[in-house]
Amino acid sequence: MTYERDLAFNLRIRGIPECEIAEIMAEVRAHEAATGTPAKDEFGAAQEYAKQFPKGKSRSRGTAITAVAVAASLVYVLAVVVTPFLGVDIRESVGPMTLLPALAVSLGGVLAGFLTDCLRPVSSSSQA
Repeated sequence: MTYERDLAFNLRIRGIPECEIAEIMAEVRAHEAATGTPAKDEFGAAQEYAKQFPKGKSRSRGTAITAVAVAASLVYVLAVVVTPFLGVDIRESVGPMTLLPALAVSLGGVLAGFLTDCLRPVSSSSQA
């Protein structure tokens, strides 16, 4: 993982808005270009440098994806628990493994959320 991607990921999980992340990344790039030294040598490890910024309240796109997937799983589990009391046997539709789809959606959502935050490029500060 490149320094910029690692720094952007660590800033996102700290809740810093994308526009601020773009500004921070522009400053890092400018400093790197001006001094000619790698950002890691100048600022230290990306995780440690990100800790210098105060935690924000914004949620990253990956957090939102994870939350939606977990919420969908919980709705499904609730349906599995409640439908027998309504006289509907959900096992006719999903088979005997009634909780496996909920687990798959939850794990898929966590993975998709992580990859979204980790691999999404930082927008330039002029676009943000």
